[in-house]
Amino acid sequence: MKPIVLAGLLAACVLPTAAAAQPVALGLTRLQLEDADLVDAKGREIGEVERVLVDAKGAVTGLIVEIDRPDPTPDHIARIPLTSLAAIPDPDEPGDFDIQTQLTIDDLLALPATSVR
Repeated sequence: MKPIVLAGLLAACVLPTAAAAQPVALGLTRLQLEDADLVDAKGREIGEVERVLVDAKGAVTGLIVEIDRPDPTPDHIARIPLTSLAAIPDPDEPGDFDIQTQLTIDDLLALPATSVR
């Protein structure tokens, strides 16, 4: 009986970690996505990912991103669909990834503002 209980406890501890390590979109895990910088087509940092959006089935549908703007203008927070994004290696941090968009800054700033929630 003790081995079964211990196996159950071990599975409960390991499974959430294993699930978090599974790619969810663009070949990246949720943690990698939420840690990523947003870069333009030339690889210049223009913002960062704030949140991963999922549908009722748990499939990733897009990202909430914060677009950097010069002070004193507040940053612009918008939703970007996955179709306009790609994961690329971060040249400054080996092992990390950036999210690249083909949209211009003007395109991104024209997207409706949203909240991070």
